[in-house]
Amino acid sequence: MVLDDMVRRVIAEVRPYSMVADDSLALTIRLTLDAVDAGLPGDLVECGTWMGGSSFSMLLAQRYRYGRIVKPVWMFDSFAGLPAADQRDGPLALKYQSEPDQPEYYDNCRAPLDQVMATCRKFEFSPKEAMIVPGWFNQTFPRQMAELASRRCAILRVDCDWYEPVRYVLDEIAPLVVEDGVIILDDYYHWDGCALATHDFLSANQLCYRIRSLPSFHCAWMVKQAHRRA
Repeated sequence: MVLDDMVRRVIAEVRPYSMVADDSLALTIRLTLDAVDAGLPGDLVECGTWMGGSSFSMLLAQRYRYGRIVKPVWMFDSFAGLPAADQRDGPLALKYQSEPDQPEYYDNCRAPLDQVMATCRKFEFSPKEAMIVPGWFNQTFPRQMAELASRRCAILRVDCDWYEPVRYVLDEIAPLVVEDGVIILDDYYHWDGCALATHDFLSANQLCYRIRSLPSFHCAWMVKQAHRRA
């Protein structure tokens, strides 16, 4: 993927707050700007934000391209780390959680909420632009669902690793994604549970969304279209 100067700038600014590869961040930025340019209705939603890098990239890209935030980002995260993996997540996931001393463990993806909020203030995002929703999804989604349903979702970024949270996000939030909106699957190639949850969701709902991938296989995404178009 060819990166222009603005995309490089955004990636550099959010790098301390993201574990996501550069090409995956660039994809998130491109899809965000495409959604705005296409006039798609709906907000941006990220489920599993860690320190906020991907969410911040979507906001910064809008600021630099349009001079303002057109679409706010909902930032859902426990900020208490990942839940326990189970057999559906595969042996690599179980191994990951059993080895907390490994450098890539990142404290089980725990992110101090006060630090994330401080970064929001550093970037001068208002609470209406970066809407941080702390807590486990099954506790926070029900409280936000009425407003989310009324506002809809142009892009849903799913970065919550394991089968159970990925499937929960897809079941609850994917129906709110508008036609031609995008569902980004950060962990589709990284963790078995994410891939399995994605396929189970598509099969259970008889959906024909095509799974698209970066050449590096750092992430995958789907465009929400009810049918293939001629």
